[in-house]
Amino acid sequence: MPNNNSNHNSIELSPEQIKKNRAAVMSKINLQNRMSQGFRLVNVKDYQQKIQQLKQKLATFEYSNDANKAQDQSIIDIMTGQGSIDNYLDQQTKKTMQTGQHSNASRCQLANTQLKRKQLFMMFFETIEAQEALKNYAVKIASVCNGIVKQPPGAYFGVKDFHGALDKITNRKRNYDIGDLKDAARMTIIFDNMEDMVAAKAMISLTKEFIELQHFQTAMKDRYGTSKGVNSKFNCGATDAGYKDIKFFLKMANGNIGELQLNTKNMMAAKKNGHIIYDILRDGGTLDKPFTITNVEVIKKVAKNMGDKWFSFIRNRVPKANTALAEVEKLVERLNGNISRGNQSLTVDLKDIKALSSVSLCIYEQGDNGRVLLD
Repeated sequence: MPNNNSNHNSIELSPEQIKKNRAAVMSKINLQNRMSQGFRLVNVKDYQQKIQQLKQKLATFEYSNDANKAQDQSIIDIMTGQGSIDNYLDQQTKKTMQTGQHSNASRCQLANTQLKRKQLFMMFFETIEAQEALKNYAVKIASVCNGIVKQPPGAYFGVKDFHGALDKITNRKRNYDIGDLKDAARMTIIFDNMEDMVAAKAMISLTKEFIELQHFQTAMKDRYGTSKGVNSKFNCGATDAGYKDIKFFLKMANGNIGELQLNTKNMMAAKKNGHIIYDILRDGGTLDKPFTITNVEVIKKVAKNMGDKWFSFIRNRVPKANTALAEVEKLVERLNGNISRGNQSLTVDLKDIKALSSVSLCIYEQGDNGRVLLD
């Protein structure tokens, strides 16, 4: 395969750096104590062959699903495009790459990011297979327990977008290894009431897909606290934002791990309206100091989703949030002003963080309150 990233692919690490990292890597390869999809070594010949196969598919295959073709094209662009690796490096490392002033930290980050990109590529089509299997599994559970399967939007049965998956393990959670990416295959089942949801949870707990992982503490997270007996160890509280669900990690037939969430219609309505706040605060780290959002995708989401309709819904359905909501309105007005001046960024100060967090908690409190958010 031609080398389209000649500025980035020649990276040498010193023996001291390699020795320092070896113990940590070996501990990740040993999966006895960690729920992981494994640490993958990349065979260069197999990798190059799969790249060529995907290129050939794009050139000759007649896609019946435009989203699938767009996803495949995106993968090729990310894997071979000039400078595409830069999207998955932090700002400091990008600068060192541009100036040629390589530090040990930037060398390690670049090498690690290049490896993750190849590992994800080699695993991605197995994940698509796992996504289809997870969908069929969810349909069976839902058909017995009066649930509705919610398939995520997008290509290949709603599998996590390749860019989004790579962004997660490089930018948002740089400490993650490829094996830690366990939500690329994901599905949700929605229930009218708690009783049906708890019945589904009990049924899933008896399936081999869960039993293979049940010895891990993280194999299930019951944020509603409905688990009893030996499974009570999986009970946990709501997220810091106030959100609740019951989340399973399941080992599919091909060995990949998929994520299956169970929830009520009312809490899903809360999530629909509260998730945009999560998108904003996600870039703030520990949220103990102001931060600036420069991610254009996040800026677009906020501008699109926090409009008059959103504010009206919160005011009417979540009246407890109204005081803090006024501060959030000022934040969005500031963002819209920035956009009108061509400034695709948003600074979030401590007052904004407090207001956003307060609104989020109020929304999810209502999500746990019968059907008050439903039409």
